[in-house]
Amino acid sequence: TSQLSHLESLCPPKFEPARSPLMDGPWIVLYTDAPPPSNGQLGPLKGVAKQVIDLKKGTYKNELYVGGSGVDQDQNAWVSAVLEATWKEWDGVYLDANDDDSSNIDSDNDSTIDHGATTWRVDFVSLTLSIFQVPIFTQTFQEGTARTWKMTYLDDDTRIVRAGKTGRGEDDWIFFMRRGGSGGAG
Repeated sequence: TSQLSHLESLCPPKFEPARSPLMDGPWIVLYTDAPPPSNGQLGPLKGVAKQVIDLKKGTYKNELYVGGSGVDQDQNAWVSAVLEATWKEWDGVYLDANDDDSSNIDSDNDSTIDHGATTWRVDFVSLTLSIFQVPIFTQTFQEGTARTWKMTYLDDDTRIVRAGKTGRGEDDWIFFMRRGGSGGAG
């Protein structure tokens, strides 16, 4: 991860990756320290983890494909799991914050910090498990089930995200991705 930290250090300070049109489209997860299924595993099965972002709609999908074909191995997969979510710019308020807690705002949160330039609040909507492209189970998440995504590096072909449960750095998982070739099958 020291190589990823070096790459993150190359992101220009004034760059606003969370607002960049480069975010749009499919991304294949090449490395993460996150647990399943974000890491490309579903139980004992290993596959391809993918994120597909639609900037116009304000949505994204975390997709996992096992046994697929095509450019991104996401076509005709015999098992898939698709997490659907919406996103909006993060306001700096920790996701586990209590209204009475004075520490509920990122310590760097002042009028000069624009958290939305680098970070999204991602709200989970549903998770669907399919076998041979037939949905067999869908879970709808409770309102408020959310995470933060801090975009720490972005170029035409590469993206690094630190995703966490609260917005605090100590619970972040790192995702290193390359631009995908297809928009997803699911």
